[in-house]
This record gives sequence, C-alpha cells and structure tokens, in this order.
Amino acid sequence: MICRTVDSVTSAHPWAAKYCRSRIEIFFDTSDGRNIAVFMIAGITAGIFAGLPNEILRYTALGIAAIVCAQAAVLAGFLRQWLFVFFASLYLMIPYVFIITPDTAEAAQASGLQYLLSDLMQSVVLMPMRRIAGDGDAQLVSIIILLICMVLFFIGTRIRSRAKRSDFYCRTRLEQIK
Repeated sequence: MICRTVDSVTSAHPWAAKYCRSRIEIFFDTSDGRNIAVFMIAGITAGIFAGLPNEILRYTALGIAAIVCAQAAVLAGFLRQWLFVFFASLYLMIPYVFIITPDTAEAAQASGLQYLLSDLMQSVVLMPMRRIAGDGDAQLVSIIILLICMVLFFIGTRIRSRAKRSDFYCRTRLEQIK
C-alpha cells in the first residue's frame, strides 16, 4: 500500500520524486559510525540537559533525544546496520557496571579514577534514565529503551523489505549504484 502511494505521488509530482530520491540517497550514504555517533550524541546531550533545574529544557532535551534515537534506530534497521544494535545495548547497559554503590566493600577499595568514572556515568549517561524513572529503577528504564530501539530497528528492516516493491525505490537505487 505504501509502495503504491509512493509510486503514484512521485510519478504525479516531480518535486516529490526529487525529495524522495534525495532522501534515499542520503539514507544510503549514512555509515554505521555516523548513525552510532548521532545516537550517542543525542543521549549525552539529553544527559547534560536532564540535569538542569529548568524543566522546560529538561523535557525538551529528552523529547528531542527520543526522536533522534528513534530515527537512528529505524535508519539503522533500514540499512541493516547490526553494529548499531550492539552499540545501543552497550551504551544503555554498560554504564551500570561502573557505578560504585556507597557503603560497600567496592566503595572502600575504589580509586579516585573509579569514583570519577562512576560520577560521570551517573550524572551524564544515565541521567535521562534516572529522570524518566523518578523513584523507580533506572536500569529497567534502560532495558525498556533498548527494547524500543530493537523494535524500531526491526521496523526499519521491515520498511526496507517492503520498499523493494516500489518501482520508484528500485529505479532510484539502481541509479545510485551505477
């Protein structure tokens, strides 16, 4: 259904064909590294802004980061960039390894560098999850976000498999490959 709509709109309107062609070319020019960098920058930026006292900035940053991360996940799925799924899982799960819990044997033996790393993870990388969780478990929020990223990744792969039914998409890809 979407393929027929794209084909009919692009054949009827030259400006739509030009726009869709440019989007397809931009999609396929996106590398794994760029997609991962956008995901990471959105997460870190949201972490920095989530620590601010201004609620408008805090929630705006979280919303923008959610949209950017969702787009990156769908695009990674469209391009079948499996490294993105691996990186997203590392980005969302590994920071919990570095957190030093107070009043434990680990805290008593920790060096200054370990405390610095723990504070950095808590105040930047995990701040959006802590803000979303409130008094709840931030790690559960991270797991839910990872599951959402994986679902969006598979939605992107589904979109690509359906896009192959579009004449416009196939012609554009053939022109791009040549």
